[in-house]
Amino acid sequence: MNAARRGTSAALLHQQEYHVIDRLIGIRNPLRPSPARLPLAAAAGLALLAACGGDGDGSPAPSASFTEACAALAGTSVDKGSVDTAAFTTATGGTLTATSMPDHCLVRGAMNRRTGIDGKPYALQFELRLPLVWNSRFYYQGGSGVDGTLFTATGSYPAGGNTRNALLDGYAVVTTDSGHLTEAGAANGMFLFGADPQARDEYGDAQLPLVTAAAKTLIKRFYGDEPSHSYFVGCSNGGRQAMVAAQRYPQLFDGIVAAAPGFRLTQASIQGSVYQAQLAATIAPSGADGRPDITQPLTAGERAVVSQRILDACDALDGAVDGMVSKMSACQPDPATWACGAGETTNCLPAAKAGYVKKLFAGAYTSTGQQIYAPWPFDPGMAAQATNPFHFIFAGEASHIYTTPPTLTADLVGYSLGANIDVEFAKLSAISGLFKRSGNAFTNADSPDMDAFKARGGKLIMFNGAADLAFSNHDLVRYYEQVRSRYGADAAAGFARVFLVPGMAHCSGGPYGTDQFDAFGALVRWVEAGTAPDTMTSTARAAAGVAWPGRTRPLCAYPKEAIYKGSGSIEDAANFACQ
Repeated sequence: MNAARRGTSAALLHQQEYHVIDRLIGIRNPLRPSPARLPLAAAAGLALLAACGGDGDGSPAPSASFTEACAALAGTSVDKGSVDTAAFTTATGGTLTATSMPDHCLVRGAMNRRTGIDGKPYALQFELRLPLVWNSRFYYQGGSGVDGTLFTATGSYPAGGNTRNALLDGYAVVTTDSGHLTEAGAANGMFLFGADPQARDEYGDAQLPLVTAAAKTLIKRFYGDEPSHSYFVGCSNGGRQAMVAAQRYPQLFDGIVAAAPGFRLTQASIQGSVYQAQLAATIAPSGADGRPDITQPLTAGERAVVSQRILDACDALDGAVDGMVSKMSACQPDPATWACGAGETTNCLPAAKAGYVKKLFAGAYTSTGQQIYAPWPFDPGMAAQATNPFHFIFAGEASHIYTTPPTLTADLVGYSLGANIDVEFAKLSAISGLFKRSGNAFTNADSPDMDAFKARGGKLIMFNGAADLAFSNHDLVRYYEQVRSRYGADAAAGFARVFLVPGMAHCSGGPYGTDQFDAFGALVRWVEAGTAPDTMTSTARAAAGVAWPGRTRPLCAYPKEAIYKGSGSIEDAANFACQ
């Protein structure tokens, strides 16, 4: 053993855990956590672990017992499956980043191995990473896109600018491919699983109890105890899964972060593909294939006009002219007034394009006047929405996965341009002989009924960026107002809170906002110390493209918004109040 590692003891393990939790919670020992756990096999060899010592930053080194206990997990049975591989993995060297890892046991396994009705092999795969120093907590890392890949289980934290992750901070972390893999080399291979009903179900909601149960079974076998607290954190599709967890599986998690939650993803996919493509086609130039180039309905200069007109109308509403729209509730300009008048050539749009922008922000409707998804908020960062950046994934989801029967096609642009929006919208609720659950049923999570989650003391933080090009703040507000209506405003705030982030793009980023904040730390404080998050301080990052890196703002729990106090630097959150 390295001489520099000698002298480590069980007390050092406990001390390190307290340091991790104190750093994460941000206050000194609000609740003294249970001691850090070692694998059962390693407990008998604690003296050997002590002799092995720790690494340069004070972490203990792995003992032979740890590595043996890890390897012994291979072949372990879990419900409906088993562990395929288990191997000790050494800590990442160099400067710590959001993808660094400590010494840990890497476990991979699968459940529900089968052949689908499409003749293809399927399995619900999972990856579980078990840190050498465990803080007695479990972190389920939500998916992304339509999944289809086995994500690395580092326990990535939500929002922007993170330099650590949950695995580094002592959490046992699990991820899953949601029961299918992208078909490499096939046209639209990431969506083809939509031809199999069970694959749809596992992607939608069936994965959560199975993967959670497998992870907790292995955690208990390895460390000798169940987690003291369990968390689910996800963004986008992962945020949708987070909402599914709170509504359908309320006993699984003590705390949940639902970031940019696509909890009405089916409707968003129709608006983001069929509606936006057909709307863009009315003004877009022709592409090389002779069809409208739906990625270019507005020029770069016209998109800049949209951003500037939004700022002209709404920047000062919070009392500070700062290049941001913070009082989002009052920002309701009429894009029709942005049309160029006689003799105007600057800071205006051609009449047809002003009309396009107005219809774009208003959102999609059926021919009978039913809103399909939601309108968009007026944020300067939303100008990029005019380029339809999520068309590919929304069109693939709508055609292959959420509608019944599915439309299996290699031509997603052709699907969007040619589909009847009323027909596709109706197919979101349809079932057939093979497909017993509709796309809405297995995908969405828009019920305000969280009685069981509330009763068991669960806590839910939802947040979304005003410049999110995939999911609308207005839809999140609509949902939360239903929750408030069901429970009353005070009772709802006792277990579920919403934060709307000015200028933030999808999950993070955005040149008109402040996207770095500690939502997960706020959740842990709420769950374990009882400190509810009224505000979170957010910081602007140069990496997000802002003109004012380092600027801070309070993020206010809905329905409050950050308003300038009237004096002091506009770069400092202390000079803004939640009102």
